[in-house]
Amino acid sequence: MLQTPAIQRMQLVTALAHIRREWQEATSGKSLLEVEGNMGMLLADLINNIGLPLEEQVQVLGTELFKEMQDILKSPVHN
Repeated sequence: MLQTPAIQRMQLVTALAHIRREWQEATSGKSLLEVEGNMGMLLADLINNIGLPLEEQVQVLGTELFKEMQDILKSPVHN
C-alpha cells in the first residue's frame, strides 16, 4: 500500500472526493457504476487534482495521451 504522510494522504482523499463529485454532477446524479467513462479524462482529472508537475503528468499519461488532453483542454467548449 502507498505509504504517505497524513497531510499528503488527506490531500489525496480530498482530490479523489472532488473528482467523484465532478463526475456525479456531470451525470446528473446517475450512479457512477452505471456510467461509461473516458479513462483518459479520469486520469487527467486525477493528475490535475493531485497537482502533479508537468513532467509527472506526461509520465502518468504517456506522451501521446498527454498531447491529446492538452488539445482538448485548449479547444473551445461546444454546447
